[in-house]
Parts: sequence; structure tokens; C-alpha cells
Amino acid sequence: MLNPQQWMMLAANHGSLWALWLAVLLHWLLPLSSQHSPFQYWQQYGVLLASQVNKDTDPKQQRKLAGGLALALMCGTLGIFFIATRELVWSRPLFDAILLWLALDWRPIDQFGHALAHAIDDHDKGAARALLATRVNRDTESLSLIGIGKAGAETLVLGTARHGACVIFYYLIAGGVGALLYTSLVHLARVWSPSRLMYYPFGLAAARLLNLLDTLPMGLFAIVLAAGRTPWTHLKACWQQGRRWRTPGPGWLLACAGSRFQLSLGGPAVYQGTKTLRTKIGYGVTPACYHLLLLRSKLKHSVLIWIALSSLFLLL
Repeated sequence: MLNPQQWMMLAANHGSLWALWLAVLLHWLLPLSSQHSPFQYWQQYGVLLASQVNKDTDPKQQRKLAGGLALALMCGTLGIFFIATRELVWSRPLFDAILLWLALDWRPIDQFGHALAHAIDDHDKGAARALLATRVNRDTESLSLIGIGKAGAETLVLGTARHGACVIFYYLIAGGVGALLYTSLVHLARVWSPSRLMYYPFGLAAARLLNLLDTLPMGLFAIVLAAGRTPWTHLKACWQQGRRWRTPGPGWLLACAGSRFQLSLGGPAVYQGTKTLRTKIGYGVTPACYHLLLLRSKLKHSVLIWIALSSLFLLL
């Protein structure tokens, strides 16, 4: 048995590990809703800043430059503030745990998948479309149950990775500050998405930086998702089909999920009334209620494996 002094030494040596598990536990028991998340104010400030520097009358290159400078201003200021604050706090592991708790959004995505699956099962297209509209920038009003199932599966896969696995990955790389900055970028890229005509090309800098940061953690998470029966088959499909997607990280992950569950993903999507052509990946089965629930369960197990591997990394 360890005495109290040994427990204190163990906690001091592995503060990042305890912070990780504390944040995950807090997030699972007390997930922040969108109404109580501090990122709603972050998004509002992003919209306000863009309204001042993103002018339709400006040349394209000037709008691209304005988007890059606005991104640097917001994320740079936030990073400097929290790095300076980290030097002043009494307990760095507790500070990192709080930042990681704020950054995580995995639990609401899991709840979204459960609610969407049951809305599809009840053939309640109105409720399903309303749920999707809270998570995607694409038009949902005209989606059929087939389109809702495909969009829901893509949102569940990418949302779990982006708001769970990727956040934890950047916690391992740069602590709580890194996790919070990554999540801040995710929210800015959503608000300034170039798929919204008013933010093209202003939002390209945020979108491209997010795609770059997603590449490695999503690629690694695809390997975890492929674990099970015939993993090499899924990884082969991940490489062959995923590289045809417009961004490699999400492409690998969606291709792996499509192969793992024999699902048809990708295809055309409508943004602000404009049809956008996207690569079709996966196989011929359209996601339905059963597939969404199965996918949700597999993703939950994959995140738990990801957390266990992250814990081992911190121990070593």
C-alpha cells in the first residue's frame, strides 16, 4: 500500500494524466450545453470582427489576408492570455483539466447521434432536420431520410473525432492551452466557413489551418476505428478512398467508417442553395437508425481506447 506521501509524489509526477482523467470525467458527467459554453461568445465575437474587416467590395486577396490576420489576432491573443495565466496559477494540472473540460465536446455529439437515430426511426424528418441544422452548415430543409442518415453519420464520425480525439491529441502535444486553442479554431472555422458565400475567401485561412491540424490525429483515429475484424481491409479502403476526399484527415476517417460498417457516405451537398459536388466514398448501404446506433457505439469504444492510449503515452 502506498502512503499519503507516495500518493502525492505519484500525483505530482503524473499531473497531466490526472488532469486528463479529471477533465474526461467532468465532461462525461457535466457536459457543457451550447447555451452555457463560453464558445458561444467566442463565435459571436468572430462574427462581429468579420463584419468589420470582411467587406464584399474588397479584392479577393485583401479578403484572404484579412481572414488570416483576424485568425491570428483572435487565436494569438487567446493563446498569449492562457499561457501567461498558466504561469500564475497555483495548480497547473488543475488548470489544464479545466481548460480540457471546456475544450471537449464529445458527450453532446454522442447525445446528438442517439437523438438523431431515434428521430429517423420515428420517421420524424422535421426533428431530424432541426437536429442536423445545429451541427452542420449545409442546407437541411430539403433532405430526405436517406440524406439525413448520410449527413448524420458523417457528422457523428467527424464530430466525435474533432471534439473528442483531436482535442485530446492536442492536449498531449501542448497541454490544456493547446486543447482549448484547437477547439477555438474549430468554432472559428465553423463560423467563418468558406461554404458560406459571405465568408469566401475570408474564411479560407481558418479552414485550411484546421484541415492541416486534423490530418495527423484523424489519421491515427482512423487506425483505432479500423481495429477489429479484417483491419487491413478497412485501412486499405481508408487509403484508397480517403485520398480522393478534398481534405485528407476527414477523408481517411470517413472512408474507414464506410468500410467498417459497409456504409455509403459523401456525395453532393447543398450549401446556401448551391449544390456542391463531393466524392462518394464507402459502400452501397445508406445509414439508417440501426447503423447510426452501431456507429455511435463503435465510436464511443474507439474514444475510450484513444483515452487509454493517451494515458499510456503520458505515463511513459
